[in-house]
Amino acid sequence: MMAFTNLTNRKISVLGGGWLGYPLAHELKAFGADVNIATRSKQRLDTYNQLTGFLVDIENLTDDVNAFLNSDVLVVNITNKNIAAFKALIDKIEDSPIKQVIFISSTSVYPDNNSVISESDGLELIEHPLYQIESLFKQSDAFVTTIIRFSGLIGYERHPGRFFRNGKVIKNAQAKVNLIHRDDCLPIICQVINDDIWSEDFNVCSDTHPNKKEFYTYAAQSLGVTPAACEPTDVVAFKVIDNNKIKHRLNYRFIYPDVMAIDFSQDLC
Repeated sequence: MMAFTNLTNRKISVLGGGWLGYPLAHELKAFGADVNIATRSKQRLDTYNQLTGFLVDIENLTDDVNAFLNSDVLVVNITNKNIAAFKALIDKIEDSPIKQVIFISSTSVYPDNNSVISESDGLELIEHPLYQIESLFKQSDAFVTTIIRFSGLIGYERHPGRFFRNGKVIKNAQAKVNLIHRDDCLPIICQVINDDIWSEDFNVCSDTHPNKKEFYTYAAQSLGVTPAACEPTDVVAFKVIDNNKIKHRLNYRFIYPDVMAIDFSQDLC
């Protein structure tokens, strides 16, 4: 475990308590942070035994959000793409003690242009709702925001050997994959907060980019199941995400740099 000594006694709120947010909250707490976690699921909230949990739905904000936002740092990690709802949330953040925000986004904001893409290229799709939401956060003068764009998320319940089942075929099978394991997501978020790295954009994915056929065949074989069939096509549309900035800015060494070397036989569950 990496040592993040600057997290001790930091007040951090995590919006989104699912596959990524819940283990992130526990990770932050393990390093001594005072953590709030919010979900819109009452059933999930009832399982947050060792965390300070809140019910927060950004499409139906209540006074509960004010207590949740009583922190120094906010990590926004939800799949919602309702721009109006995010504007209402940002109004609440601007009236709160929050001074630093991490917005978890996706490399899907970039087009498939059959080339390597880095943060400085300015290739974001302006019509993409995630990019528009990123921009809303960065426009605020009340707090600073770092954008973390994760590529395809894998690990634990997200076993790629299960992605193509029940006759589902692999489309665009020669396209390069951009993937990141959850065990790399968590320390990167923690380090951004620990090192106070704000007002930055980061692309986060593993080093290697096999094509879909190669990778998903490998993942299926690790489960002992028949690999999915590939849809025939002569057209290949892809992008390759450059991860050099996150490695150099954070001096970060990936736990899983090579997606073809991950031991999926453990089932990751």
